[in-house]
Amino acid sequence: MIEWLIEFFRASYTALYIATFIVATSLFLSGLDDVFIDMYYWFHHLFIRKKFNKFQYASPEKLHDVAEKPVAIFVPAWHEHEVIDKMLINACRTIQYQKYDIFVGVYPNDPQTVEKVDEVSKRFPNVHAVVSENPGPTTKADNLNQIHQGMLRWENKTGIRYDIIIMHDSEDVIHPLSLKVNNYLIPEYDMVQLPVFPLNTHHASLVHWTYSDEFAEYHTKDLTVRQHFSGFVPSAGVGTAFNRWIVEFVGTSYARNIFRAKSLTEDYDLALRLALGRANLLFSYKPFGLNVATRGYFPHSMKAAIRQKTRWVMGICLQAWKTVGWKGDAKFKFALYKDRKAIAANAINFFAYVVILYLILYETIRFGFAAYRQLPPIVVKGTMLWDLVVIDSALMLWRICHRFITVRRVYGWWAAILSIIRLPISNIINFSATGRAIYLFTKAMLRKQELKWEKTIHRFPKTAERPIH
Repeated sequence: MIEWLIEFFRASYTALYIATFIVATSLFLSGLDDVFIDMYYWFHHLFIRKKFNKFQYASPEKLHDVAEKPVAIFVPAWHEHEVIDKMLINACRTIQYQKYDIFVGVYPNDPQTVEKVDEVSKRFPNVHAVVSENPGPTTKADNLNQIHQGMLRWENKTGIRYDIIIMHDSEDVIHPLSLKVNNYLIPEYDMVQLPVFPLNTHHASLVHWTYSDEFAEYHTKDLTVRQHFSGFVPSAGVGTAFNRWIVEFVGTSYARNIFRAKSLTEDYDLALRLALGRANLLFSYKPFGLNVATRGYFPHSMKAAIRQKTRWVMGICLQAWKTVGWKGDAKFKFALYKDRKAIAANAINFFAYVVILYLILYETIRFGFAAYRQLPPIVVKGTMLWDLVVIDSALMLWRICHRFITVRRVYGWWAAILSIIRLPISNIINFSATGRAIYLFTKAMLRKQELKWEKTIHRFPKTAERPIH
């Protein structure tokens, strides 16, 4: 058996060396822009933090100095009867704002969800069901466009004119002060994205926690850099507030299609169009020193996570690339590159695991069975490959360190420690979603079919987490 393994590894030596070199080079190149983002963040965070994230250090008392502008909250809902009433009741009970209405997009062939929304509207008159003209399911973008039309009808009926539109999902726990924050920042900014953090749950829910890890890093560090460096802040789809008038101005060329109906990630698409139109976009972490963020549950199973991230990759990376291309200045294109880089990076990270495991087995056979005389080493000190491996190892530790720091900020020490263990799970999910996205996108293009929108199943916490003020 051992002799067979030695012979097998001897025959595969060249292939393993080439694979190791390709992976090491790819990881090095991929890591360079990540380090740039990190260094940009730490320089500004340590030396000019008040300008870098200026609203974090503003007095929360200022929130009460600005008169309340009318706010419309859009909530699309298809087969959400198990969560929508809980979400709406929690929002109406906790939101510390007076002049707002919630418009819920429902479908005529989803009577259970319609019934739940109608029940809530009897208790809270500022909740309105907007029944779609089309039977469901349609795309989320189509649902949002229907909600917008319903808002216009309500305005014509009541004489109210909403200045701010905020997007939320049917599983969101909305922070009580989020509307106050958006009311202060708009119209100085045309779009405001507040952080989104998955709810705390049992640590055995590894898949859900991979979202927590990724959002903690992205929404406490990376998005602040993007906003400051390029001005392009992608919408997360929830916790996003728009200056109603600029959104409708941008959407005029799309008639009743403000949210591009064919887009799988209509939130990202709208933010991208706003940024290309030189709108003023803002991401604000801990605005006015408050932990104002949208909370919610994310998928708990590998299958559901892969389905959801497949849609994200298709919409953000592939569909946006196809429809928008590479526009803007160098900084803007760098932001687009960071989004679309996921196609290659997710694959590289997965294949790195395969190569490393194979390399470990190779070296185990060499040293464990005195086969070193028959099998030459792959990585030899003093070679370019050795240098790449050393640098990549340092980059990996650097990446783990930043994941640890950012997760600790939001979830504490224990979650930060476990985030290191969850990294491979996150990479496997992202790789699977990327492969599936490329397959579905290519198949749709070859067959000249519309891309299919896949809905995520939602759930709402039994007791909404009390936000930290």
